Amino acid sequence: MMRWVAVWAAIGSAAAVLQAQGIKVDVSWRVRGEVWDFFTTPGADNHYAFLGSLLRAGISGQGQRHAWRLELAQSTLAGLPDNARPPSHGATYRSVNGGRDGSVFLKQLFWRWRSKSGWSLMLGRFEFSDGSERMPDDPTLQWLRRHRIQERLIGPFGFTHITRSFDGVYWAWDRLQGTLTLTLFRPTRGAFDLRANDQLTRVTVAYTSWTFRPDPQSDARFFALYYRDARPAVKVDSRPLADRQTDREAIALTTLGGHFLRVVPSKWGQTDFLAWGAWQWGDWGRLKHRAFAVAAEIGHRWDSPWRPWLRLGAFLSTGDGNPNDGFHKTFFQVLPTPRLYARFPIYNLMNNRDLFVQFTLCPHRRLTLRLEAHRLWLSRRTDLWYAGGGAFNDTAFGYAGLTSGGARRLMDVLDLSVDYQSDPLTTWTLYLARAWGKGAVRSNFAGSSATYAYLEVVRRW
Repeated sequence: MMRWVAVWAAIGSAAAVLQAQGIKVDVSWRVRGEVWDFFTTPGADNHYAFLGSLLRAGISGQGQRHAWRLELAQSTLAGLPDNARPPSHGATYRSVNGGRDGSVFLKQLFWRWRSKSGWSLMLGRFEFSDGSERMPDDPTLQWLRRHRIQERLIGPFGFTHITRSFDGVYWAWDRLQGTLTLTLFRPTRGAFDLRANDQLTRVTVAYTSWTFRPDPQSDARFFALYYRDARPAVKVDSRPLADRQTDREAIALTTLGGHFLRVVPSKWGQTDFLAWGAWQWGDWGRLKHRAFAVAAEIGHRWDSPWRPWLRLGAFLSTGDGNPNDGFHKTFFQVLPTPRLYARFPIYNLMNNRDLFVQFTLCPHRRLTLRLEAHRLWLSRRTDLWYAGGGAFNDTAFGYAGLTSGGARRLMDVLDLSVDYQSDPLTTWTLYLARAWGKGAVRSNFAGSSATYAYLEVVRRW
């Protein structure tokens, strides 16, 4: 631990010198204490607490048409459990990193050019989120984009204490009618792996989108995504282990999809609508891949004290009904930030059916309360219960899968988050969640209830 203190003390001294030269310096530090009481497993200690820290320091500069950024990050993990079972996060960090407790790595290093005709080009290592293109002006549409559209398929996995970045090229063309985006990249290691400097050279992603505004109260996007994974990691799907171990063919998938958002004002407040969908095809190793996913949500926010906001939603993704028919029909979530859509991060959007209600209150301009209840099923009982957020090194597939035991009901989840901004540069978050496991959980664990809580502070300079 002391060696990291010395490293960042030196960086702090260098920052003062750089600021004197007109170069912008920014620092953020996130510290989170997590408490897990995961589903009981004989012979495992699934009740534990640990601490995670992510310190990021960057310098940036810009000219009339160009800009650049260099950012380093340092992750620290303390108190990880020795004998817990994944997919709880503490167990995953321990199994991936062993006794290693920290690392310093290159988070971002890019150069960007903006032309007079409206296009921009970025080269290097950067963060990228699908759905972040051409953010709408309306505050409600912005919130829906950031929390209910963005990073469903590609994201930096920012909830983890290490995160991920992307090495590649990004091109965008802004027009009055909309924004065209093209990007080609490879992800870095990271997420749960402290060795986050390396690039995953056998994983390639190409993405393009057209994002536009049909009218001032709407937002829409069409996108196409290509994903190729030629790593030697054993694939996680519903086939027998022996079949998966001998399948060394690459995954090569194409995804087409889009979203539509709309806000309709009324004399009581405003009603919001959300639709999202994606269709996939390609090769899953030796299998042919066909899958899809859809989401539909509706909400209403009242113009009254505390600004109550009630939202209802449904999500459906396909699962694989027959592991022996030569087809893989489980929707693949690619490289997402799954925690945006599974706040208790022990499931994701693969082989998933989710009915949820969400209620938000703002008692004060600095305080936000958000309550959610989810009722979860597996789409196919012959498929797996999936968790995880995609490739993070060359040996682990990136997704975990547990058998369903022939059950479709997965669990019910109730959670509450409290976000408080104590000053313009400091944010505190308290999160509490409880899960009641159903048939699929009971077939894997001796206990059927789980609790997760954390307290987090983010400070920026």
